[in-house]
Amino acid sequence: MFEEPYRWVEAVSNRREYLDEQLKAGSPVLALPCREGIFLLSASSGTQKVYEIYDRIAMGAIGHPADVERLRNVILDMAHVEGFNRSPSDVTARRLIQFGLAPMVKTAFEEIAHAPFIIRLLIAELGPADAPVLYTLNYDGVFKEEHRALLLAPNEEAAERSAAIMKTLSKKADRPMAELFEEAFKAWGLAECEANKLEAHLKETLKERRIEAVLLSSAIPGPSKYHELSKDEIADLTQSWSAD
Repeated sequence: MFEEPYRWVEAVSNRREYLDEQLKAGSPVLALPCREGIFLLSASSGTQKVYEIYDRIAMGAIGHPADVERLRNVILDMAHVEGFNRSPSDVTARRLIQFGLAPMVKTAFEEIAHAPFIIRLLIAELGPADAPVLYTLNYDGVFKEEHRALLLAPNEEAAERSAAIMKTLSKKADRPMAELFEEAFKAWGLAECEANKLEAHLKETLKERRIEAVLLSSAIPGPSKYHELSKDEIADLTQSWSAD
């Protein structure tokens, strides 16, 4: 009987190791406050990485596609129910995470007899007065709030490689997205490879994978402030790596 708490702690520790191992090959997701609003960037080989959640809210994800889709549907349903029963202004990233996703993910992680969610999530919102609000949610239910450039990295090593350039980007929130794209793409690339392999890796990414670039901006007409950049828009922004 007295051994049970220790067995639980050991099981949780083993679960963390398992989840970290499963997530280490995931493609990073970057969220960057800019003059227009919030810019999100990632690259995929098939499964989508960035999603629209509500009028002013977007989600980025690293993890198992089935788990990402399940949680995406949960947060979508909650957002639309909140918007219908209350008002669109009551739908906020904090409410969706604090009362929706985080308790669900925490419970799944701590119930050792059941499978946890293999995920890390990033939620971006154009808050009051268009202020950028960013959240990360870990597989154990822990969430954090940020208001500066944020990288959802697959592991600590990836985050450390991009730390310096992310710090620089955090000081440039008054710059337009087009001016920040090159540095943002480099920051994303450094989370996947060493600096001496960066240029080759970015060129290969443009050839082999789909770039997902999304802008949340109050300047976009209509209730939805979510704009996914087209292939042509991305090609214009990545000319320096696309040219052979």
